Parts: sequence; C-alpha cells; structure tokens
Amino acid sequence: MSTPKPKVVDFRQEQEGLRITLRQGMLDAASRLLVEEGAAALTVRKVAEAVNCSTTLLYSIFGGKDGLSNALYLEGFARLKQEYAEYAAGLPATDATTGVDGIWSYANIYHGYARRHPSYYMVMFGDAIAGFVPPLESRVAAWESFTPLIAQFERCMQDGSLPKSSATAAARLLWAAMHGVVSLELKGYYLKKEHPDELYKAAVRAVLCSLQNPAAAE
Repeated sequence: MSTPKPKVVDFRQEQEGLRITLRQGMLDAASRLLVEEGAAALTVRKVAEAVNCSTTLLYSIFGGKDGLSNALYLEGFARLKQEYAEYAAGLPATDATTGVDGIWSYANIYHGYARRHPSYYMVMFGDAIAGFVPPLESRVAAWESFTPLIAQFERCMQDGSLPKSSATAAARLLWAAMHGVVSLELKGYYLKKEHPDELYKAAVRAVLCSLQNPAAAE
C-alpha cells in the first residue's frame, strides 16, 4: 500500500490568497462604514480598526486612502451594472426588446439605486471623499457600466422606437438629465419627496421626446 504524498504548500500562492481575502475584508469594512456612517467616516485608521489590522497593512494593499476610495468608486459602478444586468437577464426571451419602455426601466433602476445607496452614489458622482479624483482607467470602467443602457437605445433605434442616431450620445444625454435631478435630490434641495419624482420623470420624458422628434428640439 503506497503512502499518500503530503500536500505541497505553495507559499506564494497561499500568500496571494491571503492578500485577496484581506483586501476584500477591508473593502467590505469600508463599504459598511460608508453605508452606516457616511463618507466622512471613511478614513484609513477607521477601516484598519474595523478589520483589526494595522494602517501599514492597509496602505500596502490599497496604497492609501486614494486607492481605497478608487476601489469603492469601482464597487459602486459594479453594483449599478449588476442591477442593470439582472434586469436584462430577467426579460423574456420572446420580448428581448422592450422599446422605449425599456429605457424607462433603466432610468427607474438608476433612480432607485441612487436612493438605496446614496453614499456610494456620492462617491461615484459627487464630492463625498474630499480630494479624490478617479484615474482615467476607472472613469472608463465606470462608463462601461452604462453598456446595457446604450444597448437598449440601439435596440430602440433598430426597431423604429427612436430615430437612428448615436446610441452612445443618447445614453450620455439621458445620464446627464438623470444625474442632475438625482444629485439635487440627494443633497436635499427638494422639500417634498414627490418633487424629485415628478422632476425626474419630466427630465427623462424631455430627453426621450427630444430624441423622438429631434427637429422640434432644435
């Protein structure tokens, strides 16, 4: 009977696995601080305390607060992209295109996401973390989160729901309108909840009307 060979431990592999686990734990802790206490509580010291490690270790993994902020920035967009993807995956195969109604659905997802995750939203689009400027590659990744919305505009232009034009430009125009209302809402500029609801719908409707009848918008 042969003796089973002992398991060979790959130190570098184990070390990298531990590093990935630590990084995720730190990011989860930062996310909790962001959600529960707001962006002002997001400091290297508080995150390190939350996972019971030294600030030196956190610096070695994220490179400091900017690296941690960038990770949260990307996480926020990844979550929005996931909600878009879940909506698209839930569409019946026989109804893969939902026309302009589909654009409204994406707009409503965006509004709901901002309301449920205001701290993330302010990191993604606002000035929640003083001095943080996302690097170019992160901004490119952030824009890619809107790929499902661009694809919906493309479908609308293919099925005749909207006149043919640039789907990317249309998505950017809608994004600007949605963000304008949402950012004002999150900063408390509306006195009643129904005010941003009405304005948000009016802003989306105005963009879609301008796209449906571009000559009248000139």
